[in-house]
Amino acid sequence: MRFEFPADIGLLVPILMSMLSLRLFRLAARTRRLPELLVGAYFVVVPFAISLAIRVERFDPGDAAAVRATSNALFTLGGVALLLFAWCVFRRDAFWAKALALAGSAGLAAVWVAGFPAGAYQDGSSYFLLLPAYVSYFWVFFESLRYYGLLRRRQRLGLADPVLTNRFLLFAIWTGSVAVITVLGMVSAGVQLAHGSTPEGAGLANPLVLGLTRLLAVPIALSIWLTFLAPSRYHAWLRGSAAPHPG
Repeated sequence: MRFEFPADIGLLVPILMSMLSLRLFRLAARTRRLPELLVGAYFVVVPFAISLAIRVERFDPGDAAAVRATSNALFTLGGVALLLFAWCVFRRDAFWAKALALAGSAGLAAVWVAGFPAGAYQDGSSYFLLLPAYVSYFWVFFESLRYYGLLRRRQRLGLADPVLTNRFLLFAIWTGSVAVITVLGMVSAGVQLAHGSTPEGAGLANPLVLGLTRLLAVPIALSIWLTFLAPSRYHAWLRGSAAPHPG
């Protein structure tokens, strides 16, 4: 694969996200908690999946199918991680959520495998195999927004930690932004396919989608940073702002 400057500066993103993942993996090892492990796994695989998807055309044509299959595998693993995360964090005691997470994970793996005999990885239409995986993005987004609303009401009564309440808002911001990018990618791929062209790059390589993705990268990066790496003064500001003022 050839590298292009300055377009490939974006490859720093998966590297930086991998560094965040290492921190989450260490935290998961120390606390024995599954959510940190799942989010860490997501931040490892999905940024690399995006980087591969939008650069398929730079590989040797004979390797393109393998690159698409690898990219889809990484996206699929990210979808599985978010499905399990949504169940563990938001609906741990709900049987339907556990069934959806486990059966959905098996289903996503089956869809990826089915792409080989179907010949889906031979062209950019393999992107549409990812549609079921993207359900997990919306599930985490809606659950984060719902929890934020619940904790916001409890916070007004002094019954919820402002930092925890804000963390659900931040989760809703970055997962919602990713969901928007996903929808735009689907629309872009559909339009390309309707006009008889191959939707290479999972629809994400469209210049308009790429531009909006880079724009949304700012709130995504900021919300992820404040969720996992926020300085103590930010938490102090949240608690100070939520504290009742005399008079």
